[in-house]
Amino acid sequence: MDKVYRWMLPCLLGVAVFAFWMWLFPQDLNYQEQNQLFLFTWDYLGERLRLPGGLADWLSEFLVQFFYLRWAGALVMALLAVLLQRAVWCAAKSAGVPGYASAYTLTVIPSLLALVYQGDVEVLLSYPTALLLAVALCPLFIKGGWHRLWLLPLGWWLIGPMILLPLALSVLHGRKWADLVMVAYAAVMFYAEYRLLAPQYPLRDALFGLNYYRLVESLPAFQWILPIVCGAVIIVCGQRFSLARPVPAAIIVLLLIAGGTFWGVTRTYDKDAHETLAYDWLIRNKRYGEVLRRARKYQPRNAVSASAVNLCLFLEGQLQEHFMEYYQCGTEGLILPSIRDNLSDSPSAEALWMMGMPNITLQYSFDLQESIQNGRKSGRFTSRIAECNIVNGWYDRAVRYLDILEKSLFYGKWARERKRMIQDESLVMADPYYSYIRSVRFKDDFITNYAALDGMMAILYNQNKNNYMAAEYYTVWQKLKSAEEK
Repeated sequence: MDKVYRWMLPCLLGVAVFAFWMWLFPQDLNYQEQNQLFLFTWDYLGERLRLPGGLADWLSEFLVQFFYLRWAGALVMALLAVLLQRAVWCAAKSAGVPGYASAYTLTVIPSLLALVYQGDVEVLLSYPTALLLAVALCPLFIKGGWHRLWLLPLGWWLIGPMILLPLALSVLHGRKWADLVMVAYAAVMFYAEYRLLAPQYPLRDALFGLNYYRLVESLPAFQWILPIVCGAVIIVCGQRFSLARPVPAAIIVLLLIAGGTFWGVTRTYDKDAHETLAYDWLIRNKRYGEVLRRARKYQPRNAVSASAVNLCLFLEGQLQEHFMEYYQCGTEGLILPSIRDNLSDSPSAEALWMMGMPNITLQYSFDLQESIQNGRKSGRFTSRIAECNIVNGWYDRAVRYLDILEKSLFYGKWARERKRMIQDESLVMADPYYSYIRSVRFKDDFITNYAALDGMMAILYNQNKNNYMAAEYYTVWQKLKSAEEK
């Protein structure tokens, strides 16, 4: 029975995690992917390895690029969860002589706790990646030895402060004077590496991980709770349990863990935030009808969701007749004034692009990309910036962005096709997508501002009567404006 359970539990964990990301929260995978751009260049690798935790960061970004495909992202998350569970068990076996079924069940706790923590979409994948690498190093540390002298500084530089987990476990397991010397040595080495190689960062950030969390100078409690829980699970699983009925006990423990995970997910996954992310993901994939179906069941009451729903109403031919059936917040529910964060402007940028305002779209897309707090670039927003330059005929500028995208996996083919296209003006004009935007865009340059956006819509329609979007948005804008004034 133990042998069957040994394989059944990780399979069950993998299937559950895959289903969670594939069908419940695929929008989170999209959010992670569009907030980075992994490049297959030595410079990109070198840039990551210059900082503590760089290897974990590079590996995580390599994996996150596959989130471009929904099923691939869910598969990556499932594999990481299973690998962490197996690593915890291997570490537990090196720390003691465990019993099986009931103790083995506890090994899923770190994987599921990491899933709960990732309800905060600003948690980077480098965090669970670093945790996995740290747990995998635990057997090397637990057996003791002076090899830790070089593993500690190297580990801190490659995976970050998560290297403290195997060190702490080795100290608790060995309880020898050499282990205490190792703690003092680690403190001196970490501080020396920090002062010599990363002094530009606050000491607190270096100690708790530069690449574990997207928001600068933020330290969620889970950041240090999860490694502590992981270490506790390894220690507990390393003890031998002698239960009269181990299999029923394992099932009860598993049900309790599942219940705790469900409770944790309901507490950490904010409904409004994830629904707004879902709208953005669905619009990116041109699933406009699904946005409206979700909004009829539940719509967050914020301007970002309103602008997303109104865009989908237009694209489904329902804007003028049905816009009042959904949450509205004045004219900002049609087009938001530029907000410098990495999400809010996204549906507005899509609407401005489709309406024929590539210059303003360029500004919104640039602000979206530059607002990614950890300084990464975005394949999605870089692509749109390149397209704005193509439509305007600024091919030299477009090539600069296409050269970058060409070094990526999922945007590379698209970038090479665009580079071939812009070598011949007739190919650009023959493309129905770009030729339409060119035909409806502004013919003259002028200074723009948000207060005059409705006037700009009127100009767009008057210069090209085929621009139905400008006409409908202008009409609804006036209705919402009148309602605001009343």
